[in-house]
Amino acid sequence: MRFSSILALSAAASSAVAFPTYASINPRQTWEAKQWTAPGPNDGLNTLANHGYLPSNGREITRDMLAKAMLDGFNIANSDAIILFSQAVRTNPAPFARTFDLDTLGREGVLEHDFSLSRSDRFFANPLPFNETVWKETASFFTTPDITIQQVADARMARLATSKRTNPQHKTSLLADGFSWGECASFFEIMADGTTGTVKKEFIEYWIKNERLPTEIGWTRRPTVMQTSERTKFTRMLMQAAGV
Repeated sequence: MRFSSILALSAAASSAVAFPTYASINPRQTWEAKQWTAPGPNDGLNTLANHGYLPSNGREITRDMLAKAMLDGFNIANSDAIILFSQAVRTNPAPFARTFDLDTLGREGVLEHDFSLSRSDRFFANPLPFNETVWKETASFFTTPDITIQQVADARMARLATSKRTNPQHKTSLLADGFSWGECASFFEIMADGTTGTVKKEFIEYWIKNERLPTEIGWTRRPTVMQTSERTKFTRMLMQAAGV
């Protein structure tokens, strides 16, 4: 698939990042154990809900709520939130919906897709929760303390190959394919500074497995607002590394 055909679609993926003093002025960057865990298939939005930037029950999220949460929690420009919301609201089965729920993001045929880096294909199991077996395959490509563009691209293509080989109902859409590249790009925008093209493995492992910001192991939020152009850059680099 040509990069130009999915460029706008890949911008719909969520990202998250932090700057050094943010945790001290915003307690939501820290974690307090609670019974509820956000119920959706998206690691970034679940993290926002688990830290209180979005409703912890994941219900009735508006465009303004999403934009504020992504800016306050992850330092992501409102333009990315608008793109994401325009697709996320389509997962709400109600006619003329103006909100979405985190769990409706798993609705088949819109954003939910096979070959996730951390979720099961729908054919095998519920695609909403984190899946340890799937993540083990993904993480097997992260062989160094700092994860590289090439490693993430290889992991993504391996998950795609596994899904095609083992899932008799494997399918994806152009939108979902673009979204999956954005998910990969978010590693470098969420847990790194968006400039180096590498990210600490320990930050990614903590974030994906716990759906929490890894402040307790040294992660800090970047000072600059993430723009769509940055997502474009990392998506291009990942696709080039994957040879597509």
